[in-house]
Amino acid sequence: MATAGSSLVHRQRAKYQRSRAVKSRVRSGCVTCEIRHVKCDEKKPVCDRCANAGYECDGYCYNTLARKSSSNPFQPAGTNIKNPRVPIPRAKSLTNSELIVQPSAGPRFESEIEHRCFLVFQDNAASQLSGFYDSSVWDRVVLQACHEEQWARNVVVAIGALHHHRTLSTSPARGPGEGERERKSHYLFALQQYGTALGQLRTIAGQELQSEPRLRHALIAALLTTCFETYIGDQDGAIAQAKVGIDLLLRWTKQKDPANDSLDEWSRIRRVAARSPYLDEGLLSAFQRLDYHVLLCKGAEDGRCHPQSYPSAHQPFTSILEACDFWDLVMRRLVFFSSVGPVSQKPIPGKNENTTISRTKGEVYPHPMEAEQQRFKTASEQFFRYFDPIFKDSRQRPGTKEYMLANLVMIRALNCRSNLTRKPPESEMYTNVFLQDYMLMIDLARDLIDNVNKTPKKAIFNFEISLGISLFHIASACRDPKVRRSAISLLTQFPNPVAWYDTSVAAKIVQWIVQEEEKGMVNGHVPEIARIKLHRHVTAPHKQWANLYISKIVWIDGNATREMLPPVQIPL
Repeated sequence: MATAGSSLVHRQRAKYQRSRAVKSRVRSGCVTCEIRHVKCDEKKPVCDRCANAGYECDGYCYNTLARKSSSNPFQPAGTNIKNPRVPIPRAKSLTNSELIVQPSAGPRFESEIEHRCFLVFQDNAASQLSGFYDSSVWDRVVLQACHEEQWARNVVVAIGALHHHRTLSTSPARGPGEGERERKSHYLFALQQYGTALGQLRTIAGQELQSEPRLRHALIAALLTTCFETYIGDQDGAIAQAKVGIDLLLRWTKQKDPANDSLDEWSRIRRVAARSPYLDEGLLSAFQRLDYHVLLCKGAEDGRCHPQSYPSAHQPFTSILEACDFWDLVMRRLVFFSSVGPVSQKPIPGKNENTTISRTKGEVYPHPMEAEQQRFKTASEQFFRYFDPIFKDSRQRPGTKEYMLANLVMIRALNCRSNLTRKPPESEMYTNVFLQDYMLMIDLARDLIDNVNKTPKKAIFNFEISLGISLFHIASACRDPKVRRSAISLLTQFPNPVAWYDTSVAAKIVQWIVQEEEKGMVNGHVPEIARIKLHRHVTAPHKQWANLYISKIVWIDGNATREMLPPVQIPL
């Protein structure tokens, strides 16, 4: 009887287990709905069931992929961890600096080389692209996009392949021709992946950016394509892609906040983005820095709302980033003024001869040069007064990103001050009074470059171009031979060969200028009549040579006059 009862119990238990096994539970819902034992509608980032019921949606867990046995041998390590269930931050507690998309256990790759190139980007390129800024865009925002969008994963793999390609160019080959073959294969693979990603992006390019998640993805796409075009040395293509993202942000801000107030463009963008959980501070800062460098390369653009006055500060800066933003506004005003000021350089009748006529947006109005210089002097004095304490404090932490960024900001400000306070404007002898500034800039730049080169992951490049521009200005403007040669030496050491400002080309151009000027050296210094002013240069498509358009001071009938010389072609 006991045996019969036991067998009956076993049969009932087996039947119950079979019936339970047939019912598969859905495990792709949010954490809150799973705890409440209700069906989740799986809407992201916050499900409607939690929102309608007044609960805080704790987000989604991606442990289902980790539980499945993958036949893909190239799945990244970390997918076999015991508890990969990490919820998204709660929607109501999000801040601008937090991200709302939690990466899955790991993206899937089609081949081993895709996985290797992705790891190159993740472990090496991402940290270098952040430059001297403490940003999470490249090592968090972009990597999370790779878990959501195939095109993002393909572009990241392409950038990783290019990064490895350039790393191999500086490494000794393991055998005859082996290094060159590997470099070529990685370069072709990068182009293939990028072409695939562009095809995927074209399918969604025509869609309207009606939602902020789509805007976020469009900005990430513009950032990645800017990076790739920069890696292959296409400056025009990179700047065009950067402008796409910047224009998207400007149009979106205008739609959300059409009021035309006195705020500068990026203050308005941040004010509007503060209401959105999709546009975090790191992504906005990345495009603001790109916009700054586009401004340095291309000047002020028509249709942009440029600052009509200089910023003012009345208390010490609370961070180096705040000081950096302040000087960014100063530079925007300077570039705007210099671009509209020379439109018509003729004296206004009855006015001081330093007054010029400028045009912008169809208007013609006078700009007193002396008044503009005085406003710049006031803004720069405020900057140095309130930046000095935080700069000195950063000296206590050498080698940190804060330390290096403080160096960079100080170099920018000193270079701008020495370049824009020249009197008289046509003379090249004004630089004598800035010799101490030049020497300090050389020390800061050397410290900056030495710190970058000492890091285990030596930077191949980042988007920063103001350091190279500042060194070029020192080498071309300073009259002290030792300081000039130090600037040229640092230009050749600066690891920025493929960015928007080619420091190797700049070094060769300024080296030719120095050699020509020193032919007329007197008592160890270059006299005014021997100085050469570079107006512009044009490089060959493959940078074999450059045409320089220069001028010199000549004496005609006892009067000193600046005269344009025939273009000079130099080899590169």
